[in-house]
Amino acid sequence: MMWQKILQVEKKRAPYRDTKRLKAVERRALILRAAQSILLDEGFAALTMRNTAEAAEIRIATLQYYFVSREELFEAAFKDIAKKAWTKVMSRLDQANESDPQSRLCFFVRAMCESSRNESLVGFFIELWAAARVHQYAADIMAIYYKDVVAILGKLIHEARPEVGRQRCRQLATLAISFIEGHSLFNQMDQFAKRKTSLSISTLEKTIMVLLNH
Repeated sequence: MMWQKILQVEKKRAPYRDTKRLKAVERRALILRAAQSILLDEGFAALTMRNTAEAAEIRIATLQYYFVSREELFEAAFKDIAKKAWTKVMSRLDQANESDPQSRLCFFVRAMCESSRNESLVGFFIELWAAARVHQYAADIMAIYYKDVVAILGKLIHEARPEVGRQRCRQLATLAISFIEGHSLFNQMDQFAKRKTSLSISTLEKTIMVLLNH
């Protein structure tokens, strides 16, 4: 009877995915997609090494070869999706090819406002904030990310308004990012409740530009 139960469990378990032909970078991407899916669908508390291995349909030993801990997996999953969103923002700024500092500032602010409608990115930030409340490593990830974003926006503000001190520019950048983050949270609630978005991207962009030029 014991062996029959074991065999029944084995039959119910999803077959392992054959990843022998995958390159290391492809196998790593497979794991990250599985972790990101768990984070977005079930939240930070549901992310475990075993759940991720099952979602990716790989052996847990394979997962541990790439990520030795849950903390490392979470950090990699967040950085992966944030990097993709950030690369998109910066590439758009480069493609704009604007020589006027004020135009570059406007373009960057617009791109950041639009990113607040990125459901996957916003979902990850919600999980990051939740994790940062109780885990130091998550708080460290968040601190580094926001430090970089504020530094870039502060630099663009200073280039557009050289008469404003650098410290003031960083303060304005922090306020602007706070506006965008707050909007993303309200927008997420509107979507969850199936309500019309209370604030348009263009209105958010104009409000922030008034703030930055005040």
